[in-house]
Amino acid sequence: MQKPTTHEALREALTDDRYRILEVLAEHGELRSSEIRDYAEIPDGSTHYQLSMLDSWNLITPVGTQYVGEYENGIPATVYTLTEEGQALVEGW
Repeated sequence: MQKPTTHEALREALTDDRYRILEVLAEHGELRSSEIRDYAEIPDGSTHYQLSMLDSWNLITPVGTQYVGEYENGIPATVYTLTEEGQALVEGW
């Protein structure tokens, strides 16, 4: 799905899950994808899709990787934060 071209279309495209992701990132700053899933209460199977969509719309961006597990050699997890556009969107609502 391409990024909606109007402000109203963007509001309509921001499902409850997508908007909760933006709110959680506005509140916490930077979070791993699993933390976003837990805080926003997103179903396991849709988290990656929702994050990919918001990233492609330039509302969030990956800022690094954290390794989850002992001795930092566990599973790599992407860390996300809001973009300026994402932050402005949340503040405007």
